[in-house]
Amino acid sequence: MRKFIIPKEYKGYTVAQYLKDVEGYSGRSIRNLVLILDKKKVKPTKKLRQFSRLTVYETEKGTNIEPIEMDLKIVYEDNDLLIIDKEPFLVTHPTLKKVDKTLAHGVVHHFEKNTGKRSVPRFYNRLDMNTSGLIVVTKNAFSQAYLQEKVDTKKYYMAIVKGIVLEDEFFIESPIGRIGESLRREVLAVEDGGQEAKTHVRVLKRDMEKNLTLLEVELFTGRTHQIRIHLASIGHPILGDELYGGGDERANRQLLHSYKFIFENPGTKKEQTVEIQLPEDMKVFFE
Repeated sequence: MRKFIIPKEYKGYTVAQYLKDVEGYSGRSIRNLVLILDKKKVKPTKKLRQFSRLTVYETEKGTNIEPIEMDLKIVYEDNDLLIIDKEPFLVTHPTLKKVDKTLAHGVVHHFEKNTGKRSVPRFYNRLDMNTSGLIVVTKNAFSQAYLQEKVDTKKYYMAIVKGIVLEDEFFIESPIGRIGESLRREVLAVEDGGQEAKTHVRVLKRDMEKNLTLLEVELFTGRTHQIRIHLASIGHPILGDELYGGGDERANRQLLHSYKFIFENPGTKKEQTVEIQLPEDMKVFFE
């Protein structure tokens, strides 16, 4: 539930216009709201008066995902968001393949334990099973639409790659696509079905003896396997990434970690940064 007192400059706006233009709701999310204006239920087309009192209720959406108690590493939580440090070797969400235990099962348990409701887990981002780090779960359609449609967010990763990356800072802007039904994606021309993809790369540390480089990577697009493909395409696959040429006995997974998320908080409308450290299986290479 959210409550608003309408400032005088929005007199004459429809409820829908106000919620979209001022509060950050999407047109799709407004369709699932119960709207109470000055104690009367109204439609989104109802016009506002100065100092009207608007109360917004979101229709509850349940899920058939069974709750499973898990030791979630919660790094931030408020009424709209739940941000978790996901451990590696954990699938984010149930897929067509049968997976008995995913992060989604743990999130549903967390919601049910704290609210008594088995609410749907709305993932703003997802990570590959063997990638660790920050995953953002939105608790309602408003916050999901706000992050997806209203504001720009910044997502940063750390990756350990094979070889010594010589250039300190650069962009990779190679389109990415899939040929046939293969799990593997490729750098693929747009005319052949590739989608535009942009990645910024910055060197943090180099270890000549181990022949490894620690990188910070920022995503500007969100293609499947984007970081893994882009780094492999320049001859520096992620250590442990067997699918893209980084297989190595020193690592039992791709050493990729989502470590920083910068966003405008849907509730406070203020910029916020959530940042976590490298996991132990990555720290050991650069201690």
